[in-house]
Amino acid sequence: MTQSARSTADGAVASANLLFHLHARPCPVCGNTNDAHELYPQHLDPARIDGMSYASRKEPEYMSLRMVVCPECELLYAPQIPSADFLTRAYADTGYDSDSEARQAAASYAQALAGRMDLLPDRTAALEVGAGNGALLFHLRALGFTQVIGIEPSRDAALSAAPDLRELIRVESFDAARLPKAHFSLIIANQTLEHIDEPYRFLSAARTLLKPGGAVMIVSHNYRHWLMRLLGARSPIIDIEHLQVFSPASLSYALQRAGFAAPNIGPFANCYPLHYWIRLVPIPRALKRPLHAWLRNSAGGGIGGMMLRASVGNMLAWAHAPIL
Repeated sequence: MTQSARSTADGAVASANLLFHLHARPCPVCGNTNDAHELYPQHLDPARIDGMSYASRKEPEYMSLRMVVCPECELLYAPQIPSADFLTRAYADTGYDSDSEARQAAASYAQALAGRMDLLPDRTAALEVGAGNGALLFHLRALGFTQVIGIEPSRDAALSAAPDLRELIRVESFDAARLPKAHFSLIIANQTLEHIDEPYRFLSAARTLLKPGGAVMIVSHNYRHWLMRLLGARSPIIDIEHLQVFSPASLSYALQRAGFAAPNIGPFANCYPLHYWIRLVPIPRALKRPLHAWLRNSAGGGIGGMMLRASVGNMLAWAHAPIL
C-alpha cells in the first residue's frame, strides 16, 4: 500500500472512530459538569479527516469538536472526546511535514528559556513532553543540562530528528510511571496541553517528577487573545485535535490546583518565515495553497523566507514545584 493510500485508509478509520465513538467528560481541569456555555458547535467533515489531521503545524482544516466554556475555571474544552486509545493511535500514526518550522519554534523557546535558567535549582535533568523532531532537545543540551529526555508519540516526527537527537527521544505517549520521581529540574510541554485528554492529571504527574524548586515551562494557545476572539471558529486554534484551549486564568487555575506555586504567565511571540504565517491565514484554499507553495519555494533567499516575529495568541507559563 502506498503512503497516500495508507493515509486515506487511516483517515477513514479515524473519521469513523471520531464521529461515532465520542464519550462525555467533565471539565478536565476542575471537574465541573456544566457544559451549557457553548462557544463553538461541533463541525466535522469525515471526508476531510486524513493522515495529517493530528499533525503539528498543519494547514488549518477549520473542523472542531463541540467546545464549551467552563463556568468554574474558564477553560474552553470539548465535553465529548474520542477514546484515549483512539488518540494514542491517531498521534502515533500522524504524518509530519513541519521540520524546519519546528526548528524555528525551538529557537524561540530556547531564547525564552535562556533568561530563566538562573531560576532553576540546577541543570541535571530536563524532560520535554511533545518533543517532535527533537529540535529543542538540541538547545537544552547547549544550555548545559546533563540529562535530556524527549517524549514524542508521533513516529514520523521522531524519525525526522537528527541522529544524535533521535536517541534522546522515547517514541511513546507520556506515562509518569515510566519516569523517575523528584528527578527533573525542568519539564517542558509546549503546544502540548491542548492535545492531552486529562491536562490536570498530566500537570499533577509532572509536579511529582520535578525535584523541589524545579520548574515547568508551558507554551499554550490563549483563546481569550483578541485576535483569536476576532477570528472565532476560523482561528487555527479551534481545531479537531484540540481537546481544550486555555486562557491565562484557566492555565493559572490548572497549575495551582496541580500543586505548583503561583505561575508567571505572559504573552509569547513566535518567529516564523512569511510562508508559514500565510499557511495559517483564514483565506480560501484555492488562493492560499498556491500562494503558500510559491512563498515556500522562494524561502531560500526570497520574500517567503523573511522571518517575522509576532505574538498572535500564544502565552508562556512558568511555575515551580514547591520547596519542601
